Amino acid sequence: MQRRAIIAGIVTFLLLSTGFVNLSAEENTPNYESNWWDVYSRDKNHDGISDLLIWKLAQGEEFFNADEARVFVRYDHHPTDYDVQRLEDAGIEVTFRAQFIDLIGTTMPRDMISEVAGWDGVVMLDDIGRAEPDMADAVPAMGVDNVWLNHGIYGEGISIAIVDTGVDNAHVGLDDMDDNQFTFDDMKVVAYYDAVQDAVICSPCLPGESIDSGTHGTHVAGIAAGTGAGDNTGTPHIGVAPKANLVNVLACCDGDIEDIIRGVEWTIENQNVVIPNIRVMTSSLGEQQVEFHIDNDGSSAWSQIVDAAVESGLVVTLSAGNEFGSATGAGCNTIDSPGDSRLPITVASLDKDLSLAIYSSRGYTSDGRVKPDVAAIGSNIMAPNQGTGTGYTSKSGTSMATPLMAGIVALTLEANPDLTPAEVKDTLVAGYSIEREILNDDPDAASNNCSILETRPDNEYGYGQADPLVFVEIAGKIDPDVSVNWTLEYDMEEINGTMVPVKPKIYKNEILKGTAVTANKPTSGGGIEIKFGASEWYSATDTSSQGNWATWELPIPSDLVIENNQTITLSARLVLENGESMSAVSSFSVVYLNENKPSSLLLEGLTDLAGGIFLPVILLSMAATGYIFTQKRRSESNVEVEEAGDDEFVWEDEGDAAGQPNLMTTMFAGMSAKAITLCSLYVAQGIPSGFISYTLIAYLAQQGFTAAEIGNMLFWVYLPWVFKFLWGPFVDNYHYLPMGRRRPWILGAQAGMVITVVIIALVPGIESKIALLTGLLFFHNCFASLQDVAVDGLAVDVLSPEEFGKINGFMFGAKRFGTMVGGAGIGYFIGSLGIAGGLFLTVPMLLLIMCLPAFIRERPGEKLFPWGEGKAVIKAKVEPKPTKTKKNVAKEISWDMGTHTPQSLGVDFGIIIALDLFLLLTIGDFAGSMWVHLLTLGCGAAYFFFLRNNTVGQQAFDLAPVKSDIVKALSLRAPLIGMLLAMLTYFWEFLIPVLNVLFIQQLGWSDAEYIAVTGGWAVTAGIAGTIIGGLIADKFGARRIASLFAILTGLSIFTIALAEDLWQNKKVMTWLIVVYPFFGAAMGISLISLFMNVTWPKVGATQFTLYMALLNFGALFGLKMAGYFEENFTYTTTIMIGGTCQLLIAFVLPFIDPGQTRRELGNEF
Repeated sequence: MQRRAIIAGIVTFLLLSTGFVNLSAEENTPNYESNWWDVYSRDKNHDGISDLLIWKLAQGEEFFNADEARVFVRYDHHPTDYDVQRLEDAGIEVTFRAQFIDLIGTTMPRDMISEVAGWDGVVMLDDIGRAEPDMADAVPAMGVDNVWLNHGIYGEGISIAIVDTGVDNAHVGLDDMDDNQFTFDDMKVVAYYDAVQDAVICSPCLPGESIDSGTHGTHVAGIAAGTGAGDNTGTPHIGVAPKANLVNVLACCDGDIEDIIRGVEWTIENQNVVIPNIRVMTSSLGEQQVEFHIDNDGSSAWSQIVDAAVESGLVVTLSAGNEFGSATGAGCNTIDSPGDSRLPITVASLDKDLSLAIYSSRGYTSDGRVKPDVAAIGSNIMAPNQGTGTGYTSKSGTSMATPLMAGIVALTLEANPDLTPAEVKDTLVAGYSIEREILNDDPDAASNNCSILETRPDNEYGYGQADPLVFVEIAGKIDPDVSVNWTLEYDMEEINGTMVPVKPKIYKNEILKGTAVTANKPTSGGGIEIKFGASEWYSATDTSSQGNWATWELPIPSDLVIENNQTITLSARLVLENGESMSAVSSFSVVYLNENKPSSLLLEGLTDLAGGIFLPVILLSMAATGYIFTQKRRSESNVEVEEAGDDEFVWEDEGDAAGQPNLMTTMFAGMSAKAITLCSLYVAQGIPSGFISYTLIAYLAQQGFTAAEIGNMLFWVYLPWVFKFLWGPFVDNYHYLPMGRRRPWILGAQAGMVITVVIIALVPGIESKIALLTGLLFFHNCFASLQDVAVDGLAVDVLSPEEFGKINGFMFGAKRFGTMVGGAGIGYFIGSLGIAGGLFLTVPMLLLIMCLPAFIRERPGEKLFPWGEGKAVIKAKVEPKPTKTKKNVAKEISWDMGTHTPQSLGVDFGIIIALDLFLLLTIGDFAGSMWVHLLTLGCGAAYFFFLRNNTVGQQAFDLAPVKSDIVKALSLRAPLIGMLLAMLTYFWEFLIPVLNVLFIQQLGWSDAEYIAVTGGWAVTAGIAGTIIGGLIADKFGARRIASLFAILTGLSIFTIALAEDLWQNKKVMTWLIVVYPFFGAAMGISLISLFMNVTWPKVGATQFTLYMALLNFGALFGLKMAGYFEENFTYTTTIMIGGTCQLLIAFVLPFIDPGQTRRELGNEF
């Protein structure tokens, strides 16, 4: 407190001394009016000649040439031609006449100074000093990235004028907007004015045309709006507003302040001429320092011209200066001109830890005003290094904080282009900066408190630390729940043999279209509004069927005046009721053509028929994904899944059972026992599966087997997984409850898996007995599929809906881990151990995993083994069953076997046709199609005879007296579409044998090389995709994520086909083979989470297992088709067909409602 009192006394003395001088002057000249020159702090004796000019003249030739001086002649009126002529007649050289402030720049003989000071109309002679950068190194950590990520705002459509030493646009971070050397319609620097030459050098400027006379301006420009391209180590050093344009106003430092004023005046004049319009001007320059402190009261010529810039409509940011503001007492009142100006935003500098930098200048101004206005990070900032082309360097100072603030202003103006400079400063900066207190800062910074009574603003931080996210959200009145998007896309053009994206062209007769999400919020009095560059806002038309602005359009307004072939920025926003809030602005740069759009524009680049055939599928799938992303995540039910159930579990002796390890309550190192158990059991499935899918088929390919032969073997090996849904009713309805509902099934199945593997390993010469090996693996998978059904039923029982995506992600990631162990892991030893030896390695792993379900109860109180003690029952929650209105029956046909309709018969005959197809695929090769059709007819007759008036079709349409639970579930649209999706999900796996043959037999890869990639790296990528996909599916919605990754999977598979010229490049192909399993795994786990959402818990094992069975059937159907594709199509076309299958998933997903099952059937256990 004592130190603070001393500091306050020093500051008070300084202020009072200034006040006494002014008071004395007022007493001697009582007739002075309140004009700026009457109280000019640099003219304390009121002789009309600034004290600084007199001091500089006394220094001989240190500042001016001999016998002359650089002088601003300042008037009480705007200088006229007469004033210019009078100066010239007196032998004074006139170098500049300002337009926006009242002064003339001159080179004046020293002996004329006193005379001119007495002329009528002349109120002050000021020296024309020199400018210097305010420089004194931290990546901005002010939350700018949150503006980018949350709202997609990057400063597009805003030009920032850099009044500095220049901008070197030969640097790759400042040459263009997209960092693509082949595009020339997106130059970063849109104008370059040289104030020294008083000439516009280029507009826009190609790389290398805009220069920097020093290094300062390039660094400043990069902080404000650099793209981050170049030699970066680690995170790119991206500017605050990377999509903003730059205007190079080279005004320092070869000349003097006259050049600065000329540059500012050019900026004022041309702010609406440059496209995009200049909305922000930033200058990190300050007046050159001399041996003594210069009083600054905002009345210098430099300060007045930046005030005029603000009054013209520009938001101006200025540096506070670096006069070591932390120096006790002496650090106060150190803000230089033009930082002392009244209307711009003066910026102080923060260190990386957000404390005030010790060098940052502090207030008051000489006339007692509080300065600075705001603080931003300025220490240790990495930005483009002039003259290097690609390099970055670190600098510190208020010079660095100022362009950072300018970039924040650009983001704010994109969010709300209607903001005025006063609103930016007085509303946003003054009202929403983060308040800071110097006494809470680093001791070095806190050593000088220049604020006696002020708390907000104060003389260290101004209004506080800039908060870009809050500024943008307040400025744009942003409601994060709503959004608007354009349907515009970048055009692709061939330039120098390379296809590059370019801005799309729009025509004067064109209709602009887009989409929006209103989140069911009212839009009366609002709606979609469009702005063309600097035009007014135009209202669009709602074209959605539900009147919710889901789609909208706007014809180009006839009164729009834009030059032909001009680049403009389109801005769209969704305004909610009465304009109280709105979406973030969506910006898109286009080229406007002042002509009518041709009647037809043919698609270019589709000369390849093979590629053209697949184009509609790509477009439809992308459109479907776009539709899904425009819809509410929670679908029509407002809940994607119901809340988790709260079934109660009771046992006879609560005290004894409470401490027993069980899936419901036990935790291991922060993970639940159920998660660990489920994942481990999936590892057990994956180990033999990986051995079969990677090690075994690579071994067979090496032995010369064809894709058709390998595919046929895999079909029979994995056939039990298709029929695993038959296990469902048994697992659902037959239990030994004292040991748990699912655990006895899991233990029995796991034991069968181990036994069959041991048998295979003990058969001599099994490698040469392919038929026997196929049969034994078939039986192994019978047990594996039973284990899977029981585990899936357990998952449906014990997992809450909030865990579906995450735990499923971990489970299938674990299965892929097991696949990697069985594939790449055991494949490493296959050469020396053979098939039998490799399989035998899996036995101890499977036995170890079996210990988990053996010694962890399903629920508290259950028996571990039949001979043990314990008992547990489920006290189910009583829920009212939802009622369902019986549908009207049309065109009834009365049969002895009940009532049928065409719809019910369609379902029944569909089942029989599916059976016929299945039999053709399984036994058609050796039985013949005729016998298959006869067998199907016999099964169909038996189906109608035995089920009579209770067929699946009758149940589905409420025509049967009794409706089974599984039919209840599958009668709904969402579960039914889920079956189609399950069929499509892994059909693409016909590519597995095809790619094996391609790479091993055609491209010369060894089986070990291919296994290492597909069974190692690709599986690792699949594990990552599975876990990541599960996590983000929970967060953003399984349907959305599945649709997104379906497209990415399809396109990544397409990339393999289109990279045919690179097939011999193992490094490239390795990457491509690894990428698509990542996307495919993320898609698959999202779909599985979706399937679990549409599964009715009452028949969880049966229904969910049915989906899993159809997943496997789709994969097996694909494997069966591998030979057909290999024989009838090229490898390229076959791979494209695989990609198309994935894209079809995205096309189907919009038709599924994830919440329908639980909404209509309840959450009954």
